[in-house]
Amino acid sequence: MKTELIDIEKLQEIIINQAQESSVQKEQITTQEKRIQTQQIEINHLKEKIDYLIRQHFTSKSEKLNPNQPTLFEDNEESIEVVEDEEIEITFKRKRGGRTSPPTDIPRVRVEHDISDDEKICSCGDTMHKIKELVSEQYDIVPAKFQVIQNVRFVYGCRCGEKPSTTALAPFILQKTQVTASFLATIAVQKFEDALPLYRQAKIYKNRFGVPFNDTTLSNWMIKASEKLKHFKEKLKERLLENEYIQADETTLQVVNAHKGKATKKSYIWLGVGMDKYKIVYMHYANNRSAVAATALLEGFSGFLQTDGYAGYNDVVKTNDMTHLACWAHARRKFADIVKSGVSDPQSKSYAQEAITLIQKLYKIEKEIKDDPPDKKLIIRKEKSQPIINTIREWINTKFYKAQELGGAIAKAFVYLNNQFPKLKVYLTDGRLNIDNNGAENHIRPMVLGRKNWLFATSVKGAEAIATWYTIIETAKANGLEPYHYLKYLMTEFPYYQRDGRDIEALLPWNVSADGIVRIS
Repeated sequence: MKTELIDIEKLQEIIINQAQESSVQKEQITTQEKRIQTQQIEINHLKEKIDYLIRQHFTSKSEKLNPNQPTLFEDNEESIEVVEDEEIEITFKRKRGGRTSPPTDIPRVRVEHDISDDEKICSCGDTMHKIKELVSEQYDIVPAKFQVIQNVRFVYGCRCGEKPSTTALAPFILQKTQVTASFLATIAVQKFEDALPLYRQAKIYKNRFGVPFNDTTLSNWMIKASEKLKHFKEKLKERLLENEYIQADETTLQVVNAHKGKATKKSYIWLGVGMDKYKIVYMHYANNRSAVAATALLEGFSGFLQTDGYAGYNDVVKTNDMTHLACWAHARRKFADIVKSGVSDPQSKSYAQEAITLIQKLYKIEKEIKDDPPDKKLIIRKEKSQPIINTIREWINTKFYKAQELGGAIAKAFVYLNNQFPKLKVYLTDGRLNIDNNGAENHIRPMVLGRKNWLFATSVKGAEAIATWYTIIETAKANGLEPYHYLKYLMTEFPYYQRDGRDIEALLPWNVSADGIVRIS
């Protein structure tokens, strides 16, 4: 009996040990499964990031989506109901044959093509008479050519010994340099509007026209001329801050000598766009992206400020008692990136597509009322847009926590939309306001395009010159002026205004006479 009891005790001990080992193994398996799940989520998030970076680098950045995207809310019982807009088939008829005539203000050069005198004799022996003219027109261009302006002054003197007299030298934007206002305007427009770097311009001038300029000379002219126009730029900023509605944005700029020993460290161009009283596009250089730079741009303004979600604007908004608007285009963009992604999970794409559909309804309303006066816009937004905004708020509340469980890009998109939502609603309160910040982005785009070609600025003075030239050129365009003609006019007249102490208000784009200025149609 004793032996049997000992065997039973051993057996019980073995069973307990096995149970404990089994429990440990189960815990280990559970831990490993959780670790694998966590790693898989991290892998999926990294795949999303890689996919996003590849699309940013190699594909179109358009937010237009594939029309073959799956139908929204399929197999999703928790989704709120959204009625799709009816598709309208639009047929475009291509005009066949014919061509547009050249503009009438282009000079005509008459070139006659006549038959010989012998061919004017008819077979009957009589001389044929002219019945009519057949005129066909071709576009022609006279290539740019250099010429040297010789400013000749005469000196008069008397044998009595009196001091000689001569004509005073006319004021130029850059005294004692070999460059006219027209040439400066050409260099500026080719670089800052046409994105042609200075070294390429210098190469063209040398090889095509035999004029031995180098890019250093052109760069010095651009910097010196921008410094002469500093007072003019300050006047534009004064008028910018008199607006009641401003859109702001910022973009990077590499300035080699801005940060000691850190040539690759980014600097920034900050942008403010007047949206109501004065159409001004003002650019400000700063070597950082801190709130101090936003304050330097907007100090003294107290109205509606529309930006993306960057927190650097928050301090100046609070200090100056501004009303802060957010941008629906930025909110939509985060969901559009998920829909276009090739690696996002189906649930994330479904949520993203739902968000885009709701936001598109707001944009459809804005398209319908874009030409209406502000008071009418306000009424229609209250009637049509407000219910959609309420639906979006309900949708966020319903999907938010599930989106956070999914993690990755969809979680960030929900957090952005939720945090910005109070600011996203502000555009409903005033008919003058826009649904997005695209006005500012459209004006900063030429600088982004130019930056891809000329890459960087060497010095802080160069960066400040870039900000000045883009300010004047983009402001001219915003007021319907062709940049070259306006710059030529400005740099010709500005020195006279300074010499005579006249108010340069008359030179601001909206005050300039159309005489001699080509306006954008």
